[in-house]
Amino acid sequence: MIGVLFTMPQYFQGVLGTTAMGSGLRLLPLVAGVLIGAVPAAVIAKFVGAKLAVAAGFALLAVGLAVGAATSADSSSVFVAVWMVIVGAGMGLALATSTSAALVELSPEQSGVGSGVVEAIDEVGGPLGIAILGSVVGAGYIAHLKLRHLSAPAATAARQSVFGGVAVAQRLHSTVLIESVRTAFVQGMHMAFLVSVGIALVGAVLALMFLPKTNAPPPAASDKEVDVDRAR
Repeated sequence: MIGVLFTMPQYFQGVLGTTAMGSGLRLLPLVAGVLIGAVPAAVIAKFVGAKLAVAAGFALLAVGLAVGAATSADSSSVFVAVWMVIVGAGMGLALATSTSAALVELSPEQSGVGSGVVEAIDEVGGPLGIAILGSVVGAGYIAHLKLRHLSAPAATAARQSVFGGVAVAQRLHSTVLIESVRTAFVQGMHMAFLVSVGIALVGAVLALMFLPKTNAPPPAASDKEVDVDRAR
């Protein structure tokens, strides 16, 4: 999800030419999707179990990203908003349910440590998502960029980012170059989303393999066990 949040503003501003405010508004469907998936997550987990709920969230995430991989420079705002809602819903369902399934396994005394571990994982996951998907987008962008007849400084600036490529094209008044820059970035975005689909499917498989079937707390220790623990 953080990778998508990193990629899509570049698409909106560099490819579509929107303002920063316009880009932010176009990200709202992703946020709305997270709410749509997270709010009913507890109810869904109660009926189908945590294992299936998290797997379904990852599967929904994979579907949304696969649809998003079909995004082009000419895609409508409605199309982009729809797949972003699907991505957000899948992420919300998977994240809320998996976090609950992890914390409910802990005793009240361990809940603080568990919450800290979950928070640490979130903090690591965000930069990791940006690093992985950012690298894939950058590699795809450079691989598809056509920079023939450009000077070395101009070509270097164009390779830096989609914004650098657009700036060079506008300075040279080259419609061919600006089309190449936008197409190259979209191709890099496609690659990143397909990688994300693979990661989401791995998440679904791991959920089915390792998560508990329910979000029920572990059974309380008997009085005899408590007395033994106190004696220790």
